Amino acid sequence: MRRRSESAMLSIDWHMMLHAMPEPWMLGAAALVGLMAALPLARLTRRLPQRLFDDWAQAQADSDAQAQADSDAQALEQQGAETSSIEPLKGLALIVFSAGPMAVALLAVIEHGLTLDAGALCVLGWTLWVLAWIDMETRLLPDVLTLGLMWLGLLLNCAELFASLDQAVIGAAAGYCSLWLLNAAYKSLRGKEGMGAGDFKLLAAIGAWYGYPALPAVVFIAASSGVIVGLCLRLTGRRERGEAIAFGPHLCLGAACLAFAEQSMRPLLSS
Repeated sequence: MRRRSESAMLSIDWHMMLHAMPEPWMLGAAALVGLMAALPLARLTRRLPQRLFDDWAQAQADSDAQAQADSDAQALEQQGAETSSIEPLKGLALIVFSAGPMAVALLAVIEHGLTLDAGALCVLGWTLWVLAWIDMETRLLPDVLTLGLMWLGLLLNCAELFASLDQAVIGAAAGYCSLWLLNAAYKSLRGKEGMGAGDFKLLAAIGAWYGYPALPAVVFIAASSGVIVGLCLRLTGRRERGEAIAFGPHLCLGAACLAFAEQSMRPLLSS
């Protein structure tokens, strides 16, 4: 009995110790985790688009002159060549990028402490940050990230972590179909695409995480942000009239606002 009691005294309850950790140490640990995640995430923003362009270039090289004569394929080759010349993030760009994962980790711990919810929010926030960065530079939203995020959201909501499973499933379907229908209507009126399929999949992923009730707020924030950025670029001469802008970063912003400011946005969600 004495030996058992001594071993019990010597044993460490890591769960209680982590929750009892002083807040400054928790924030410091969160910032360190975010900083450690920043470098591999920065590499991902370079390697993932490059791999996609390399795959497309290889598929094009395997085709005959008919594919090479296609104007869309030639434009894709040119875009791939431009992307391959992008150097790894360094200097000020790397500092700016690293601030994102650090902020995500800090906000997740501030809002949820050292819990599963905080870990899930870190994965969500980091993925959204990478997607926004890639889309701004290449106009791509890789399926491996958007669809992976959607499936992860559905799996987490099997335990109703952020929404009920039925809301998550309906949210994924509604997110995809709503933007698909909007783009189809735009194409019928203007004769060109208004957004890409990656945007549909990204909103489906957001719906899978937070359910269909969250979609109107996310789209409202994304549309408002897109209009403001588009006007600013137009006024500063950095965007031609009628030139499209990447919508993915604005969807990521809407999802991030929902994830890290849910309490303040609750009246908007319930309205």
